[in-house]
Amino acid sequence: MRLGATVIEILKSFEQAASRFHPAVLMAPGVALMVLGLVAWLGGMYLRRLTLAVAGAVAGGLVGLLVSGTNPSVAGAAAAGGAVFGAFLPRLAPAVLLAALGMAVVFAATTPAPAAAAPRMLFGKPNLGHTQERLTIRQSLDVMQSYTLDLTDYVKAAARPLKTAALAILAAAGLVLLVVGLCLKRLAGAVVAATLGTGLILAGMIALLILKGSTPIALMQQRGALYGLVLLGMAAAGTLEQLVLCPAPRRPEDETRESRGRQKEPGRQWRNR
Repeated sequence: MRLGATVIEILKSFEQAASRFHPAVLMAPGVALMVLGLVAWLGGMYLRRLTLAVAGAVAGGLVGLLVSGTNPSVAGAAAAGGAVFGAFLPRLAPAVLLAALGMAVVFAATTPAPAAAAPRMLFGKPNLGHTQERLTIRQSLDVMQSYTLDLTDYVKAAARPLKTAALAILAAAGLVLLVVGLCLKRLAGAVVAATLGTGLILAGMIALLILKGSTPIALMQQRGALYGLVLLGMAAAGTLEQLVLCPAPRRPEDETRESRGRQKEPGRQWRNR
């Protein structure tokens, strides 16, 4: 079994636990993720620096979690560094984020699941008892922290035994996407914005559906091919929409030429009188 398939099983286990979370733990983040995702999906290229800052914060936060477990200071510092990188290096950030996204997909799709860590992940969830009472906010956050720690440990366990060939494949995928992103900066930015928006919308919808008593992750697994095509289509539509409707950022040399042209216009108008 590949790593990505086992992660889905872990998320299904989390889904069952999350059905008893305090409503505020699911509703507030769910609505916020939906709104932020729609903004990124519809106009991420228009709000380019903000979108790249959010994408950089998400990527940096995930890296921080993988490195430190659930240490909030390290994860927060990594997210802040990613946000600064995305906001202040808008020409380089899309290529780097695109490369990181491609490497993550290749890693999840090709890496075998570590069998030794699977029992802890699937059966080591917190003891929620046999009642159906809602958990408090604190208890809900503790369950989330436990699952996050288990998930990060599981991913790290899968990455440790990677051989040179697997690392070379990951590096090649990242390098190819980095070069593509540097050559096609506008396309890379649109892909990053649309993918970010699609992911945030999906996460927000899952949180709200779990709050309503549904099991969206289990349903998506049953029809994985269909929902995968829907998500890919949504990301592609967002990319196309932003390339067509969102204006390209103006270059400094274009602004300089325009200002020089405006300076020459009064003289031309005076001579034409």
